[in-house]
This record gives sequence, C-alpha cells and structure tokens, in this order.
Amino acid sequence: MAAFALALAAPACSGIDAGVEYPDDLPAIDRYLLTPENGPEAPLALGEFKIGPETCSGVDTHPVTQKLSPEDLSRFLAAQGAGSITPKLARSNLYWFDFPARDKSFVRLRLAVLEDSKHATQDLHDAVLQHGPGWWGVRRSNLAVLAPKANLREAMAFAIKYKLVCWGVFTYAANDDAYVVPGPYAEL
Repeated sequence: MAAFALALAAPACSGIDAGVEYPDDLPAIDRYLLTPENGPEAPLALGEFKIGPETCSGVDTHPVTQKLSPEDLSRFLAAQGAGSITPKLARSNLYWFDFPARDKSFVRLRLAVLEDSKHATQDLHDAVLQHGPGWWGVRRSNLAVLAPKANLREAMAFAIKYKLVCWGVFTYAANDDAYVVPGPYAEL
C-alpha cells in the first residue's frame, strides 16, 4: 500500500509534462538577474534573485488598473519583436497564444481574461499549482498567462526574451508553492 501511495505522489512532484520544447534561441539570462540587495551574480534559485530594471529598458512598467483584453497582450508582444501572434479563442474567457519553437512545434501560452486583478492573481496561482513544478506564468491587471513546464532558467529566458517579465508579475511553481519573482513590473 505504501508503494502505491508513493507512486501516486511521484507525478505531483514533477509537474504535468506539456511535451513542449522551448526555442533554441533564448537569451543567456545571468546579466539580467540581481541579488535581492541589487548585487551582481545572483544565483538562479527562487528567493535568491530578482529581475534587474535594465531588463525592461524602454518598456512601460507602470502598474495597470484598468481592464485589459487579449489584444493588449498581442500588441505588447508585437512591440517586443514576437511578430504577429494572434490569439485563438479557446472558450469565452480563454485564449491560446502560440509561439514558434523547435521543428515546427510551438509553445502555447494560455491567457485567461478575468473580471479583475484579484481573480487573475488567484487564477494564475491556482493554475501553476494544479499543473505542478515547472509551470509558470505572468499576470497583469485582469489577465493571467499560464506557460508550459520548463526549468527555471528556460522559463526566465523565455519570459525575458519576450519581455513578459516587464509586462506582468512573474510566477513559478516549485515543489511546495508558487513563487513570485520580483521585477520591474509589480502590482498589489
């Protein structure tokens, strides 16, 4: 019986595998990370680093309180050089954003449009924890973006490449909780 319980618990520690391979052209991220005290050479460990302000040079990181739409994220991504990524309606308040990856595959981000920032925060927190370690996302105003499982370096590199760490609050699921990584964009 103990072996059966252990077998059931094992998948929860590893996170749901999305079968996604992130692009090969992700940036080296160490130069974008600072220690919590603003020092260089921050270790890539949750609670041990933050995103440096130069990462978001030229990007408006003022908090947004008005409601946003999927088109707001599309415009932001286009301005960051992501090309024309058109949201695909999955259901009334859920959209897919597909980013080209390896071998004609894609990295699919899920965008949930919620009634306010409180619900978007809760949605992202719940979603990363339900999917498990390695799942991550960003939240801005009433929008919550969930991204497929990646190691922390790969998730940060993808979020830095497309300036998602500048667009919203970055959250990453570890084994025991969801962690917010401090950065230039912040909301209460």
